[in-house]
Amino acid sequence: MLCKRLRRAILASVLFLGTLSASAQNKPVAGRVYDSKDGSPIQGASVQVKGAALGTVSKPDGTFSMSVPANTKSLEVSFVGYADQTVTIAGKDSILVGLVSSAAGLNEVVVIGYGTARKKDVTGSVAQVSAKDFTTGNLQNTAQAIQGKVPGLVVTIPGGDPNAGISIRLRGQTSLSGGQSPLIVVDGVPLDDPNQFANIPSDDIASIDVLKDASASAIYGSRGSNGVINVILKKGAAGRTQVSYTGSVSVDKVAKTYDMANRDQWIAGVTKLGQINGNSQGKIDSTIQGFDKGANTNWQDALLRTALSTNHALSISGGSGGFNYRASGTYLKQDGIVINTGKEQVGLRFNAQQKALDDKLTIYVSGVNTVTNRKLVNPPIFYYAYSTPPVYPVYNSDGSYYSYFDFAMQNPVQTQMLTTNKGVEKLTVLTGKVDYQLFKSFSFGVLGALNYFNNQTEFFQPVFPVVNNTNSANLKTENYDSKHGDFHLNYVNSWGKSNFNATAVYEYNYYSHDYYDPGASQMLLDNLGAWNLGAAPKAFQTADSYKEEYKLISFLGRFLYNWDQKYYVTASVRQDGSSKLGKEWGTFPSASVAWRLSRENFLKNASWINELKLSAGWGITGDQENIFPYSKYRLYGVPITGAKSFYDAASNQWLTAYAPTQNANPNLQWEQRNGRNVALDFGILNNRLTGNINYFNDISKKLLYNYTLPFPSPGNVVNTVLANVGTLTNKGVEAALNYAVVRKSDFSWNVGGQFSTVKTMITSLSGKYDNGFAVFDLSTPSIPQGSAQGRGLSGAPITYIVSGYTPNIFYMAHYVGLDSKGNELFDMGDGTTTTDNTKAKLYYIDPAPKFTYGFRTDLTYKNWALGFFFRGVSGAKIYNNTNMTLDNINRFGGNNGTVAALTNGISNSPVASDHWLEKAGYLRLDNLNLAYNFKPTRMFQNLKVFFAANNVFVITPYKGLDPEIHVSGTQSYIDASYTGGNQGDAYYPKTRSFTLGFTTSFK
Repeated sequence: MLCKRLRRAILASVLFLGTLSASAQNKPVAGRVYDSKDGSPIQGASVQVKGAALGTVSKPDGTFSMSVPANTKSLEVSFVGYADQTVTIAGKDSILVGLVSSAAGLNEVVVIGYGTARKKDVTGSVAQVSAKDFTTGNLQNTAQAIQGKVPGLVVTIPGGDPNAGISIRLRGQTSLSGGQSPLIVVDGVPLDDPNQFANIPSDDIASIDVLKDASASAIYGSRGSNGVINVILKKGAAGRTQVSYTGSVSVDKVAKTYDMANRDQWIAGVTKLGQINGNSQGKIDSTIQGFDKGANTNWQDALLRTALSTNHALSISGGSGGFNYRASGTYLKQDGIVINTGKEQVGLRFNAQQKALDDKLTIYVSGVNTVTNRKLVNPPIFYYAYSTPPVYPVYNSDGSYYSYFDFAMQNPVQTQMLTTNKGVEKLTVLTGKVDYQLFKSFSFGVLGALNYFNNQTEFFQPVFPVVNNTNSANLKTENYDSKHGDFHLNYVNSWGKSNFNATAVYEYNYYSHDYYDPGASQMLLDNLGAWNLGAAPKAFQTADSYKEEYKLISFLGRFLYNWDQKYYVTASVRQDGSSKLGKEWGTFPSASVAWRLSRENFLKNASWINELKLSAGWGITGDQENIFPYSKYRLYGVPITGAKSFYDAASNQWLTAYAPTQNANPNLQWEQRNGRNVALDFGILNNRLTGNINYFNDISKKLLYNYTLPFPSPGNVVNTVLANVGTLTNKGVEAALNYAVVRKSDFSWNVGGQFSTVKTMITSLSGKYDNGFAVFDLSTPSIPQGSAQGRGLSGAPITYIVSGYTPNIFYMAHYVGLDSKGNELFDMGDGTTTTDNTKAKLYYIDPAPKFTYGFRTDLTYKNWALGFFFRGVSGAKIYNNTNMTLDNINRFGGNNGTVAALTNGISNSPVASDHWLEKAGYLRLDNLNLAYNFKPTRMFQNLKVFFAANNVFVITPYKGLDPEIHVSGTQSYIDASYTGGNQGDAYYPKTRSFTLGFTTSFK
């Protein structure tokens, strides 16, 4: 209170002195400063009389008032992260000032690893998304808040499953078997798994900084090889206690389903198939009667529902003197559109900071605890749904489930409702940090963090009449734990126009993973579910357990230098040691420079240029994330083939034979990514137009991959080995642009967008492996990856890893049409055609997108705010394996097919070719939001009511459910919604959601 009174007294004195210096009579001016995007008040904005040292700052509700000379014509209003604005006040007693956020604002403070810097002082490629720019609505994962907003960053959540994992890729594919996801760091503590990001609600996040190039991320060494996402949580501030609340309710509906045949169409399909096979009408009618149970069931509709979700976030923050704190609690109940699925999440978070000893000592503590209960989809249900004839009913006349048997398929509704498939996840992250300012320019500190992640799953399938006469159960407990610690030194000083910052860090990381997985089948009773495994016969009880651990120890140093905030140099070197590798230690240097041309004298008269910065960087990072912790050793175990468990009647015991299962590789070492980046950042026309352009050229060397060996061969016990062989390149361009079209006190209009392109190419798949006995040349012309497959279809590979091409390149026959009998025809390459795709000429086809993009427009009028956000992909291709399977007249021989199968003219089962390779570019209206901000009252600092819609529509030539599939692993660019693979048998249809909510804060 004393400090507040002192501040008020000082401010009053300044205003009084300003009054004495004025030669004219003063006049009062009042107004409000707010965010032009969503209308929320801005506290602490500077309001200055233009050309005079007279001003004030805005209050928590955004309001301000001051006395100014009568001849004052305009005010200058500014706030960090927003473009400065000059406001005319002539003839006005009260004004509204809507500040425009500057996504490329060079005054923004960004986290660069073990420290912060203003963006204009950063030499590497860094992008920032603040909370005000997050996507709103019913999000499946926090990562969706920045989806499509950062050039080069691709966030994919295939389908609409609230329990689905995420895929995050930055600047393309960087490895064949190593880690692909960027490192996610929350307030200085790395998450052990990108999917843990979902446990940090967007309401608790202040901003997210993305370190994209090697010169920026090299400070994180091996863990930064795929980029770094720094998550900065909201903190408390000194002053009165503030309470904030956000609540919303959402409705989700399925966005698109397959056009499967109904009863009449199915009968027509059976009839057509019988005619193609030359069957008599009597035989056709007999087939129909054998299946017909009198129903007309849409099995997709039977599995789907309109889902309701609720979300609540409550926080309290404040502080006084050198102490501040923030505590928050969240509750999310998110029903899935598939029956008997969804999640319920409760989270508590707390952080506090205390300064002491004349502000030389800073103590920071934080804690995160989140519990998530999941009800999971059962993997086969959509396989069953797309296969089951519509003439089968869901229920019998007595209300019981109708059961049938067909190659182990069963009633999908019965399966989903009666099978127990659920999990409980518990995440706890505890962090403590102490920093001490030993001298004016020198400080040191210690950070420690504990990360505990526990996942417990429960599965029980009861006896289903007709389908199976036994039950099965499984209980699994899994732990991912880690310990992090670092000791850091920092030196900051200035001499004249020279500014110097040096950092040194020692870092220790310990990781462990263990699980226990018991199971059983043929239990006598179903009523105890999975919690009576001992009731099963001993021969049908199983148990599995596992534990692994590894360490990562690092030393690093970095210095930043700039002269007159005009010329910048940043350099760092880091040594990482990993217990996973034979050659444990890797050295990862980086260097970058920047030139702020806008500070040069030759541009001083170019008043339209506010900021102009040119930068270039180079760096090396390493990768060992996704490999097995004991990959360098020769291991023994129960092999897949050869020796196996067997029952010894003499001893009445089950005996297990062991054999070598893995070759040793003492020379296993770090993958290396060499990155180069050139960038231009700019702000012009009073920062109305801001943006940046990046060009990058990265080379990944010593790629980790399991290669085939000649066998038998000296020193090798199996015919594969994990080795460092091969290289690949990533080249691309990224651009972001933001423009304030209109800046007025009661109306603003802002537009912005981003564009990125990346070309990934494998340049080598050859190298050497030395096992201590002999040196082997490892080389392969191509490595098979994903395949086209389905019920009754071939599983031949159609994508490959081939030197000289994009990873997962398609290699297949070219479809040219149908012959007179309805058989698919393929190009032979010599002007002739064939119906045998295995004899046709095969062509390489690149499925990778040509570019990705996103753009937004935001408008405000007085208290109203309206925003649209679009994102899209151009030039992508997806192999529609699902339609190849379902658009098949032979499906009507006992299963169900699509309506297209009746009209596409194909008389035989389709085979793999580019007939099913479809253009999959798209434009999606990802988010629409409308908000109204009520005027502040005595009780409420702000009150906003909002409406949001997600996945409003998508424009695409792709015929599948959605063109945004999970591109990773061996199933890249193959839509396997029906058969399995990247989307899996459990592919969950994408949703369209609508959210209504409000947010408020009060003191």
